[in-house]
Amino acid sequence: MLLGEPSPSLAKIQTMNTEKLRAKIASLNEERARLVTRHDNLAALDPVPTEKVDNINDLIARIDALLEAAKERLAGKLERAAARRNGTM
Repeated sequence: MLLGEPSPSLAKIQTMNTEKLRAKIASLNEERARLVTRHDNLAALDPVPTEKVDNINDLIARIDALLEAAKERLAGKLERAAARRNGTM
């Protein structure tokens, strides 16, 4: 569940290896930047299309949540890998 909705993306993140997680984080960052630019462009219009702006805000919040989940998963994987290399696990 992500923001109260089922999320196939979140389930997929849980199964990714470190290489795929890094690629996913990069693609989510690019998508977020694209949406922020689009949000800014729409916000500059007169009148502001509030429904579109609200939809983009929801998408940005969803991407932020996915980014956080992916970063946490990657950090955990890297921490466990370091522990295995040091023999503490």
